[in-house]
Amino acid sequence: MAPQPTPARPGGRPAAEIMTPAALAALQAGRLSSARSLVNRMLREHWRVERRSLTVGTDGSGEAVYRIHAPDRVMDFVAFAFPPSSQERTLRIFDLGWDMMGALLDGPATAEDVEHTRNEMPRLYHGRATRHTLTWCRANRSLRVFEHVVQALAGGRQPDTAALARVGYLMRNIGLDGNGTFGTRSFLAYGDDHPLAVPYHAQLLSAYLMRELSADLVEALAARRSDTAVALDPQVRRFLGVGNSSALGLVLWVGNHPVLVDRWISLREQALAHARGLAAAPGSSVRDTLAALLERAVRYQSEDANEYTCFTPSERIVADLRRVLDAIPGHTAAAEADGRVPTVGELVDGVEDVCAEAAEVVNSVLTELDPAESDRLAAELTVDETFRRDGSMAAGELRALLADRYAWALAVDRTAPGAVANTWYKSRSAEEPRCGATAELPEGSVDLGVDVPGMVQHLDGVLAAEDPALPVGRLLARRPELRGAVERLQSLAGLPYAVPHTNIRDAAFVPARIIRLANAALYGLERTKDYLGRDLRGVIFQGAPTAADLGGAGEGGPWFWPAVPRPADTVVLDAPAPATSNGASR
Repeated sequence: MAPQPTPARPGGRPAAEIMTPAALAALQAGRLSSARSLVNRMLREHWRVERRSLTVGTDGSGEAVYRIHAPDRVMDFVAFAFPPSSQERTLRIFDLGWDMMGALLDGPATAEDVEHTRNEMPRLYHGRATRHTLTWCRANRSLRVFEHVVQALAGGRQPDTAALARVGYLMRNIGLDGNGTFGTRSFLAYGDDHPLAVPYHAQLLSAYLMRELSADLVEALAARRSDTAVALDPQVRRFLGVGNSSALGLVLWVGNHPVLVDRWISLREQALAHARGLAAAPGSSVRDTLAALLERAVRYQSEDANEYTCFTPSERIVADLRRVLDAIPGHTAAAEADGRVPTVGELVDGVEDVCAEAAEVVNSVLTELDPAESDRLAAELTVDETFRRDGSMAAGELRALLADRYAWALAVDRTAPGAVANTWYKSRSAEEPRCGATAELPEGSVDLGVDVPGMVQHLDGVLAAEDPALPVGRLLARRPELRGAVERLQSLAGLPYAVPHTNIRDAAFVPARIIRLANAALYGLERTKDYLGRDLRGVIFQGAPTAADLGGAGEGGPWFWPAVPRPADTVVLDAPAPATSNGASR
């Protein structure tokens, strides 16, 4: 798959403004986020999802095969359901007590493929996928609402949508693995003409099919219990997404994929600059879409029942969005008084004291004003992540580059209390990333984090003692341990949005802010709230068209930010949420 050349950056905001942890955490899902761009492509290209088979036992065990019909290609999703595990739920990826596992295969699944996947997936780290497997995935049922939905449907009624709104899904993703993991196909081996040739579309298509399976499963279990069972109301089914919980690994992911992070933010900034320049005359489609989507955002935020600790409460976001909406007539009148048609930027800017998250919700709306342009940009997300060094660069020139491009990292006071208190490591027992006090770790523990301030300051100190005319290649021949730092810092010097401006070793660092950048902005999760500042829960595909909706005439209006459905005949969920020690009951 050919990486796209680095695009120009017209009108992008300065990195110092957008690359702080607080600013990155404020970024919202938009049209360029992977979940939305996947669904929009499915609609635009008239994909179809066909359920080929579904067998479900009374205990909840079963198998299903879904066929995805994309242009010039079919793919199969093979899924296995299991009775709910009695063991305590955790959010650890290595646990084997899943309620569902599945695999996305490139092409039709043979009986041998199904049997191989059934046998190999439970072995996880010791298992291996078939050569044409794109992803493996696992999920667990929501302890709060899954059984309630089954009981309601079996009784001939719809579930409590207020309870569903508090959770947002029937199943929560535990792992979406691809790009070579467990023997799955490498992303670059897909080929340019593959319908999933955009980063993370394969993983998110698997999550979309988890969502289909979860709805099919509750309906099948309800039908097992009662001859008078009903199906989910189509609006309720669309409202339900897939849950997701991510933790410290995404902080390391952001550090390990700086070129991709830069490309995504750069493309988003281009989309925003383009949208801000659009003419927005009263009665125009741009003006009407802007107002309608802002109203939709207000309603969606108003119905958010989450309580946020690291992030802005929904009440504040709603109030600020209303002020932006209320200011539009005045901004329009001011432009008309000057004999001009206002631009989108003129309509939404200039409202004082709008919080960062509300401002980014507005920016999310802007990415929808010219869908064709945003979709064109989203297709340019593939990058070459190889670092390359320039050995001919003089040591003095490299030091000047550090002072110019990495001034924020040089300014970090690493001698301050707590500045280097933490180390990022992998837990031996859990096989997962951890962040803990350096003083408490065994001697020789490997720091997995990309400590940019430490890297920059160390290299700057070395360069200061060298002849400014010395070629960097000669320095590296003598100091080969510096090669990784030189390659990284040289390669990223021209990419302003590649590296968050933060010290991840600082005791005051809040991981959830960087996790939210990946989960919300890049992947497209909504309702993202933190747990103890160290992991993030959210929902994907809430409001997205279901398999029954696909294959029609194309996009039929916005599907994201859905209203809570209100079916006439519902069952109220009175039972409290099951308690767990790690907050995983959702």
